[in-house]
Amino acid sequence: MSGKLPLAALLLLAAGTPALGDDAPDPERGKALFRACAFCHTLTPDGGNRAGPTLWGLFGRPAGAVAGYHYSPALKGSGIVWDEAAVARLFEIGPDVMTPGSRMPMQTITSASDRRDLVEYLKGATAP
Repeated sequence: MSGKLPLAALLLLAAGTPALGDDAPDPERGKALFRACAFCHTLTPDGGNRAGPTLWGLFGRPAGAVAGYHYSPALKGSGIVWDEAAVARLFEIGPDVMTPGSRMPMQTITSASDRRDLVEYLKGATAP
């Protein structure tokens, strides 16, 4: 890659602090929010891929790295490494803005507290 950063990496840098609320996280609320994601994503190592890849081992993983899943070139070339800030930012601005050209359907979570709850739930549910 040349010296240019992918758009997704620039958006994460521009975001500064994570797009998360200030209140204490509620992983049970995050679990309820994840139900909409469960149509496309599993959370376990043996859950396999659906319309989207498994989220097992999500945090610290580069975007486009699950073996056996066919990613869009946009996501594979995004330069994203999934951490709390990246996941929160994805749902703050939407995948069509963060990773234009990817196949993830447009969805945002307007509440910073809800984003924090989802991230907290995913941290526990996807940890190896």
